This record gives sequence, structure tokens and C-alpha cells, in this order.
Amino acid sequence: MTIDPNATRPAGFDAASDALRNQGWCLLPDLLPKDRVAALAADFDPIFDTTPFCQGDFYGARTKRFGSLLKRSRHSAAFVQHPLITALVEDALRPWCDTVQLNLTQAIEIHPGAPTQFPHRDQDMWPAEKGKAEYLVNVMWPLTSFTRANGATLIYPARTARRR
Repeated sequence: MTIDPNATRPAGFDAASDALRNQGWCLLPDLLPKDRVAALAADFDPIFDTTPFCQGDFYGARTKRFGSLLKRSRHSAAFVQHPLITALVEDALRPWCDTVQLNLTQAIEIHPGAPTQFPHRDQDMWPAEKGKAEYLVNVMWPLTSFTRANGATLIYPARTARRR
């Protein structure tokens, strides 16, 4: 995806971009209609049914994961290519790159009894000098209620924010 700095920014961009830059995260509720979310979840249900539980402490023995979501549901593209999300990702990465690439798509299902994943930063997986450049933006789309009780991601506010 080539970055166009002159592209028209979608509604909600400024507030979301400010939150992303100042807090290191932002919450964007109801970006797609509930029926779109339900359709994607329905496509994934039979796949989750046949997917084995993960192994290891990091991934969790009560968690299921699978990738290649664009091949598994025609509804996935609406999430991956959402105009506000792509504008935010492009804006966050623009100072350091000319092209944005999708690293992966992954569906995750956390089952009852799963332990809380230990605190970590995904950017620590990449061999680059920390805090000097942005090279990764994670986007999460909860397809069901996303709460502490069912394994929602914990955010440590203002600890990793990058101000430009």
C-alpha cells in the first residue's frame, strides 16, 4: 500500500490519531455494523471448532489461533481495509516508510480457564532500536464481548506512547 500524504482523512481520524500518538493506543467502537462483525464471526466458528489449542505459556493452552483470514472469509477485507484504520496506520508509519505491508492476520479465541498472558510489547519481537521509529501497528477487532473476565488485552497507559 503506497502512502499518500494528501489523501482525505476519514471521519474520526484526528481524535484517533491524537490518542494513538499521545497514549500509544486508541479505541474505536462500532466501526463496522454489527451484522458485518457477526458474519465474520460466523465464518470463523467452524474453523475454531477444528483448530487445536495452542501450546506453551505465551500462546496459552486454553487459546486457539489461526491465520490467513483473508483466505478464510470474504468479510475479512472490510476489516483489514477499513478506511479509518488504514489512514491511521499510514499516518503512524509515514515518517519511516514509503509502503505499508500487512504482516499477518490472525483470529484468536480465548477459552474459559485461560491464564492471563504475561505483559509484553509486540515490537520487542523485531530487531530494531526501540523508541527511534515506528514500524508496527497492531489492530484488534473483537468479534465478541471483550472484557477482563474473558481475556481482553490489558493496556498499560502512557508507558509506550511516542510523541512526535
